[in-house]
Amino acid sequence: MISLFLDTCSAKLIVGVYNGIDPIVLNIEENDNHLSERILPLIDNTLKQANKKISDINNIIVVNGPGSFTGIRIGVTVAKMLAWCGNIKISTVSELEVLASDPNQYTASLIDARRGYVYAGLYDKDGKNIIKDQHIKLTDFMDMLKKYKDVVIVSNDTFEIDNLNKPCLNIDKIVEKHLNDEGQNPHGVNPQYLKLTEAEERLNDKRNNW
Repeated sequence: MISLFLDTCSAKLIVGVYNGIDPIVLNIEENDNHLSERILPLIDNTLKQANKKISDINNIIVVNGPGSFTGIRIGVTVAKMLAWCGNIKISTVSELEVLASDPNQYTASLIDARRGYVYAGLYDKDGKNIIKDQHIKLTDFMDMLKKYKDVVIVSNDTFEIDNLNKPCLNIDKIVEKHLNDEGQNPHGVNPQYLKLTEAEERLNDKRNNW
């Protein structure tokens, strides 16, 4: 099975082509504000490096959040378009699981959601979600971690907490885990923001004040 892995949600822009669980080409670049201009050329270049065409792809694994709202929308939209047009199987994976993909006993992954909140989840060495992904106050999540021993905390963001590390991504492990996931209807693949957008929050505030 030839798979395309796509992650546009956070600090790293990742596009990979896999043959089963074996990487053919894996490109990891710094993400920036030009994602919409870069993503399709990067996919095209990665396919060329792998000596593959989009018609060779049997499976798409796309990260659908949480993270940058714009990044999530771009990645999910591109993946859905490719899956629908090419009749390609598509499945999703959490950005928090990707950040926690280095095999520690327990890995807590954090993404800054501002105003003292984070997107956070806790995973074990097999990638099992021990504390479900959620939008939560950082202090509350840190309290939840106290019952677990030897937790490694990872994030691309900066927090004033102990034991904070940059994530060591293991995309091979993510692909192996999700290679045989049941495919979804592309129209049913949606971003997982874990919170309302700022526009939605403002609209709700206005409605509550009416």
